[in-house]
Amino acid sequence: MAVCLGAWAIALTCAGLVTRIASLWRNARLKPRSSLQTAIGVKHPRIVQKAQGFMGGSFNTREFFHGRTPGVLHAVKWIFLAGAFVVPVLLLAAGLAASSAKLLWLACAVQYGGLIAERWFFFAQANHPQNLYYQAVS
Repeated sequence: MAVCLGAWAIALTCAGLVTRIASLWRNARLKPRSSLQTAIGVKHPRIVQKAQGFMGGSFNTREFFHGRTPGVLHAVKWIFLAGAFVVPVLLLAAGLAASSAKLLWLACAVQYGGLIAERWFFFAQANHPQNLYYQAVS
C-alpha cells in the first residue's frame, strides 16, 4: 500500500513539475496589458514620478511591491523548483527503496518549504497595475 501511494506521490509531483514549468514558460512570454499610463489613467506618452508624496511610502508600495532584485526572483524560482518538485521526488524514491519513514517525512517537509517559496514567487513576480507607478520610486 505504501509503495502504491509513494508511486502516486512521485507521479503527481512530476506532473506538477511539468505543469509549473509550462506555466512559467507561458508567463515569461506574455505581453503585459498594463502600462504606466493604464496604471494611473493618464494617456501621456511620457510619465515620470518625481516623489512618492509627502509621507513617502504608501499602501501600494508596502503591499504589492517586494523590493527584491530580479536576481533574487531568478534564484527563488530555481529554489522552489528544486524544493517543491525535484528534491521531494528524490527523497520519496529513496524513502520507498529503503522503507524509511524518516525520508518520506523529510520529503513532505522539503516540499512544504518549496511550495511556500513558490507562492512567494507567484505574488512577487506579478505586475500589479497600480504598482507600476509606485515601484519606480520605492
